[in-house]
Order: sequence, then structure tokens, then C-alpha cells
Amino acid sequence: MKVLGIGESVIDNAYIMNRPHVSEKHVGGPSLIALLLLSRLGIDCTLLTTLGRDEEAEIIKKTLKHENVKLLAKLQKHTKVNNYIINSENGSRKKVRGDIEHPPMKHLDRNFIRQFDIIIIDRHEPLAFYEILKKKKTTAKIIIDPSTEISALTLDMIKYADYPIIPIEALIKLEDCRNLSSCLDSLHKITRKTVVITAGELGSIIYDGKNFEVIPTLHIQAVDVQGAGDVYRGAFIYGVLQNWEIKECVRYANKVAALHCTKIGNAAALPTKKEIANLSNKLKAKEVTMPTIAQYFAQL
Repeated sequence: MKVLGIGESVIDNAYIMNRPHVSEKHVGGPSLIALLLLSRLGIDCTLLTTLGRDEEAEIIKKTLKHENVKLLAKLQKHTKVNNYIINSENGSRKKVRGDIEHPPMKHLDRNFIRQFDIIIIDRHEPLAFYEILKKKKTTAKIIIDPSTEISALTLDMIKYADYPIIPIEALIKLEDCRNLSSCLDSLHKITRKTVVITAGELGSIIYDGKNFEVIPTLHIQAVDVQGAGDVYRGAFIYGVLQNWEIKECVRYANKVAALHCTKIGNAAALPTKKEIANLSNKLKAKEVTMPTIAQYFAQL
């Protein structure tokens, strides 16, 4: 089974609170991080992205090569760089985006696209997304990463995704959204598929248009939440490739994303296959109910 990721690759300059003179460079990017995890789990992965002709690009290339992820890169002058200030006491980050823009991917080769069983694509690649819909083989599944953006584009991407996964912070932005239940209904009307809502430390919600189910995450001490959503999608894809039921995919994604948050960094914090396997015996799931998540949602 083969997975293709399409999207931006970045370098995150991380500045840690209480250590003002220390910064770290971390490799990031929604599809990139998902692929790195999948490759560690033994999946054949390829990344289609844009890179500069600079030191930052070399860091990304070295990381991908080390993790056995194949790279196809469109070159431009500079690689995108973001700056973050990390509060390691609670895992939160303040982000300052870089000003480098990546030209969108387009004119994708049909024979190339049809090699892949799952394609993960982020919101930065709208042209590639619509080409994928036309050129992929019929059995190939699409997973998209809209981040927290709700726009005509991301709603269309969510509509055509085989497994719609969005963060709870994005759910609140939908039309006809008065409370958690009405927002879930609104999303399901768009997708007509079972949807997955990620709710950070509270876990995830699965909604099939009639019933919801809360899948709690694990008790952990988060020190950095960067990349958790990307890792979540990578772990979810792994479950899909194993032919697991969606509930089991979500439970596994919760676990792996939680483990990722126990370290500082993005690619540098990715858990190993052994760490994931050992985790289930060390930590217990939180006790979270739908009313708890509804209360949290009402405060967003």
C-alpha cells in the first residue's frame, strides 16, 4: 500500500519561554509530518512539495531521507519559515507566520497519481486537490487537512474527503451553528459521511448523522501541541490501511497524537513504533462525556 502527501514543507524556529536566547529548528508541514509517522510504521510514502534552494531545504531533505520518505520537490528561491514561542508548561504556542508563499502544485501526471492508495493533501493545494479527484484511481481514498480554516475551498475539500476530520475550533465557524449538536448536523449535511471532530485533550467525536460517540484521549502532560493534528491524521491513515473500523482508527490516532505532545518539536517529537506499542500499558484514557465536550465547545 502506498501513500502520497501533497502540501507545504516548513521549518519552525521554536523559541521556548524562560529560555529566551535558545531557539531550535524543527521540520514541519501537515502532510509531511503525517508521512513521517506512517513511514516509521512501515508504510511506503511519497511527498510532493515545494522547497527553496537554501539551508532550510537541506534540513527537510535530510529528515525525509533519514525517515525513508520519497521526495518530489518543486524548487523556488526560499523555503517557508515560521517562528513559534512555546510555553512548555501547558504545550501552547504563539505563531508568527513567515512571508514566503509557495506556488500551488498543478498539472499532476495521471499515471503518477494512480500509483497511490491514499492521498493526504493540505488546504494550501487547491489546484492539486481538484486534479486528484479526477486523476486518482477509483479505490484511492482522500484525507484532507483544512486546519481550522472554514472557507468555500475547505468546505469543498471536506465534502469530497473520504474521511472528514476537522478540529472543533473549525466546527464552530459553520453556518447554522448554534450549539455542538447543530454544528455536527451542519457538517454532516455537507459531507453525507461519518465525520470525526478532534477536540484536543478531550479526545474525539465520531458522528454518523444520528449518533455521536466520544473517544477519549489519554492522560498526558503536554509540553508542545505543534503537529498533533498532522500526527493524528497519519495515525488515522495507518488504521485505514489496516482495515480497522473507524472507531479503532480514531482511538489509535488519539493515542499517537497524545504521545507526540509529550515532547518539544514537530518532526523531532514524532513517536517511534516501539513507543506507540508500549504506551497502551502505561497510560489510561480520560473519562470524557458528550456534555463535557459540549460545555467546552460553548466556551470557544
